[in-house]
Amino acid sequence: MRNLLACTAIAPVLVALTVANAAAETTIGSATTTAVKTSTAASGAADDITVSSAGSITLTSGTAITQDSANKVSNAGTLKITGADNATGILSTAGASGNITHSGTITLDEDYTATDTDSDGDIDGPFAKGTNRNGIWVQSGAPHTGNVDSSGTITIEGNNSAGIRIGAPLIGALSTSGAISVVGDNSYGVVADDVTGNVTLRGSTTVVGANSVGAALLGDVNGAVKIQGTIVSTGYRSTSRPSDVTKLDADDLLQGGSAVTIAGNVTGGIIFDIPPTLDSTKPDVDGDGLTDSTEGSASIVTYGSAAAVQIGSASVDTAIGAVASDTSGYGLIVKGAIAGYGIYDGIDANKVDLWAYDHYHGSAYGYYLEALMDFGKITGHDPLELDGKDRVAEALGISPQQSRALMQVAHDTLESQK
Repeated sequence: MRNLLACTAIAPVLVALTVANAAAETTIGSATTTAVKTSTAASGAADDITVSSAGSITLTSGTAITQDSANKVSNAGTLKITGADNATGILSTAGASGNITHSGTITLDEDYTATDTDSDGDIDGPFAKGTNRNGIWVQSGAPHTGNVDSSGTITIEGNNSAGIRIGAPLIGALSTSGAISVVGDNSYGVVADDVTGNVTLRGSTTVVGANSVGAALLGDVNGAVKIQGTIVSTGYRSTSRPSDVTKLDADDLLQGGSAVTIAGNVTGGIIFDIPPTLDSTKPDVDGDGLTDSTEGSASIVTYGSAAAVQIGSASVDTAIGAVASDTSGYGLIVKGAIAGYGIYDGIDANKVDLWAYDHYHGSAYGYYLEALMDFGKITGHDPLELDGKDRVAEALGISPQQSRALMQVAHDTLESQK
């Protein structure tokens, strides 16, 4: 009987120990120069890792935090690596799982500043010299289960780099609401493969470099895509045209990629949104799961020849479902602003790309123009009669100015065929 009572008495203690262990985490609350891994964080045992606002990890190379087990990573402090190629702030290895939450600062930079090497009063040289620097990187391989949320600051200087790079299928939400800045060629602010969950991009994302893209969703999204922040891409050294352009060199006029690229299917639609009218009694008027006071307005800008927003794939058709938070039934809704500026001579401003990546399938603009042509041929009416009346263009993310220009093209072409 005593044995039975002893076992009975110790059971709550075991339960308490189990709960305590489950809630435990390893916290870095001061400055360190030692990298950490979730698999060995607790004296050789696996554990969640938290860097508090008072904590920091400063390295000369490598990876600050490695998530290589089924444990969470949270950074509210500072992760910094200067002058090293192949550097990563938070790395999740293939097969690892757990939420990744970043609300602090990640800086992967270099001691390099472009100078005026030919003494013509104009800065020369590349934007960056280093390569393969990633603020948050989920490596390709097995799906990663867990949300990736960045509300902090990510600053990257490097070619072939990214603020957030999701290489594996993500089973969880992808969200940003902080500031991401990436300087370097062939880079990304945010790039992701398949996502099973919602993608919500707020805050600000800015990329500067040849072929660099602000936000690229290259796989399918089994959820909604909601963009409610500022995303800017350019390859120009300056987006303000100087009074004397004769001193500009080729490295001043590089062409960046699109601000936003969506290549795969999106089941829950795509919306470039603005905040709803605030109601002090209802913190989430539009029912999108976000506190209304934290929501911003979509502002998508590309300086250069690339389309500000590119939707479509070179290899497969792209299917966009209806936006669930809107009653229109449209799959693409633009409430915010989308703009393109050529700035310099020979670069088309507000360029409308009529073709998808493969230059074989049409883009939304190309198919819209084809529909205008069919409308004129079948009905005998002038496509310009639709000016100011057509809602399809708005649903496709085509501005009134662009819609009018395409109507004019259809009108001119039909007139020439009479």
